[in-house]
Parts: sequence; C-alpha cells; structure tokens
Amino acid sequence: MSTAGTTATPHDVIRRPGGFVVLLVVTFLALTNYAALLSVVPLWAAEGGAGSAAMGGTTGVMMAGTVAAQLAMPWLFRLLDLRAMVVVGAALLGAPTPFYLLTPDLLPVLALSAARGAGFALVVVAGGTLVAELSAAGRFARSAALYGTSAALPNLVALPGGVWVAGTWGFDVTFWFAGAASLAGALIALGLPGRDRGSFTLRSLAAARHIVRPIGIFLLAAASFGAATTFIPVAGPGTRDVALALLIASVALVAARLAAGAAGDRIGTGRLLLPAGLTCAAGVALVAVSLAGGPWFLLGAFLLGAGFGATQNDSFVSVMRALGTGHHGAASTIWNIAYDGGLGAGAFTLGLVIAGAGYSGAFLALAAAIAVVTLGLGRVTNATDSRPPPLG
Repeated sequence: MSTAGTTATPHDVIRRPGGFVVLLVVTFLALTNYAALLSVVPLWAAEGGAGSAAMGGTTGVMMAGTVAAQLAMPWLFRLLDLRAMVVVGAALLGAPTPFYLLTPDLLPVLALSAARGAGFALVVVAGGTLVAELSAAGRFARSAALYGTSAALPNLVALPGGVWVAGTWGFDVTFWFAGAASLAGALIALGLPGRDRGSFTLRSLAAARHIVRPIGIFLLAAASFGAATTFIPVAGPGTRDVALALLIASVALVAARLAAGAAGDRIGTGRLLLPAGLTCAAGVALVAVSLAGGPWFLLGAFLLGAGFGATQNDSFVSVMRALGTGHHGAASTIWNIAYDGGLGAGAFTLGLVIAGAGYSGAFLALAAAIAVVTLGLGRVTNATDSRPPPLG
C-alpha cells in the first residue's frame, strides 16, 4: 500500500509504535457508538410504532448507508488520507446520535441511521487499511486479531449494556453516551499517522477469485449476527435474559477472534472458515428453539458469537493476503462491505420472513440457509488455505 509515495515497512512501525495503539483506542470508542445502538435503535423505532419489517429496516438502512460510502471508497481514498477518514467517520457516527431523541418516527430514525452508517464505513475501512500498514512482518494475523478485538470489545459491554441502560435509565442516557464516545474517538484520532493514503486497486482477477470463499462465508456469518442482534431483544425472554445472551455472544466473539488470530499465524489462514460458519448456523438454530429462555438460549448465543468472531479474523486475513501488498484499501473495503452488507441484509430479510413465519420459524429458516450455503462454499478451493508468505 502506498503511503505518501513510499511503502510501509516493519521499520516504519518501530519508528511510530504509538500509531497502532491510537488506532486501537479510536476504534474502541467509535464502535462503542455502533454497538450500543445496534439493538437500541430498533427498540426506539418500536416506540414510534414500527413493526418487525421496519425495525429490521433501521439496521438495514444503516448498513445501506455504510455500503454506499464503501462503494465511494475509490474516490474517498484519493480525497482523504487515512487519518482524516477516521476523524470524519468517528464524528459522523457520534454527532447525529442525540438527534434520535427528537422523535421515534421511522423516517427521521432511518435518515439518522443512514448518516451514521456512512461514518461507520469511513472508520472501519480506513482502520482496516491502517492495520495492514502498521503490522510487523509475520504477525499480521495477530495484529488483525488485536484490531478486531478493539472493534469487538464494545460488543462485550455496549451491545448488552445499551439495551439494559435504555430499559433501566431511558433512551436519552444511551444516546448521549454513545454520541460522546464516538466524538471522543474523533479527537483522539488526530494522533494517528497523517501521511498514509489508501488506494483502491485489485491485484488481478485471479486473485479476486480467491476471495469468493472467505467473503461468502463471512457474509453469511454477518447476516446471522445482524439478524439475531436486531430481533433477539424483541423476541427473547426479557430484558435481563436478552442482555445476558448478548453479553455471552460478545464474550465468545472476542475470544474466538483472538484465538483465530493466534491460530492463523501458525497454521495458515482460511482453515477455520467452514467450521466457524457452521457454528453460526448451529447458534441461530438453538436460539430459534429456545426463545423462551434457558441454557439452550444462552448456548445458542455463545455459538453464534464464537462462529462470527472466528470468521471475522480468518476471512479478513485471507482477503488481505489474497489481494496482496499495495491493495490493502481494496481488501479492507471489500471485506467491510461483506460485514456491513451482511449485517443489514440479515436483519432486513429476517424482518420480512418473521411476518409470515414468526420468530422461531424465521430463525430456523435462517439457520438452515446459512448451513446449506456455507457447505456449498466450503467446496470452493482457496489458495489462501495454506501458510502464506508474510504480508508486506
């Protein structure tokens, strides 16, 4: 990846070791906003009378705004350096958040969600590109896992905490806190390296074909997680049990992503994709048959989080390695489109299915679809399913 006419090397990382730490802190703060509101915004829309399809639409529209911004990345990479992208993105995530309190009516909620989605896109695409620029040789999977953990840790507290705070202290506390967290991240992001500029180019069509399997399986895992986090708060057994399930899913996600990073540098990337995708399907199926609560409900949440966390890291590193040095911007953009498009499509599609099949039936249908398609993609050969050469 070009950085102001030069290529980042491990020596660059040694000269500016604080850059990666700043990236981790900024990512945590900005994505605290995202995680805290992922389940709260649909609940807020329900306060305004939104049905299941419209509730799923709040997540779907945010992710549509995210994907739209990601599709504009070839132009944005030419316009902004990576630091500016993170600063603007974190500010765009946080500044609109308190305006939800003006009304729970669907159209304003959708408009604010779309704007926040664009900010989210800038943060995660630029952040993913910076990981590749700041990682030392031979440790990319571990660096990606640390970055992914900083992105996933907000799920650990803010995802269940947002629902609990909204139900206990009110929506206003949740919205103000989430907005402040992301704006603080925007200020801290000014400490990132300022010369690094991304680019959007593909290595070759042959290399692009190697990302079909990791992107496809990861998109399915993201769809399952987006659907579950949107509708479990509504379909689940109650605020306390739902918050516990979301907490368990978040803990499993973080742990699995860290474990996948450690394994990736040892055994090669791509090997965890199939079992992790099937783990997501099993988690959704267990949730479907235990919406009244109990240990099976919590186990389903655990499996869903673990599968999603493992697919996150393994797919990210697979895509980065497949496209290669000099194409990190394209790799980060494509991976994040799969992430955000999957989250939004899963929530929106499940909302439509719920209207005809009910919550349990819709979750079971989703689990079956994920399992079947994941097994199909598992047959696709992938050149990254081996120990690859060092990145960069």
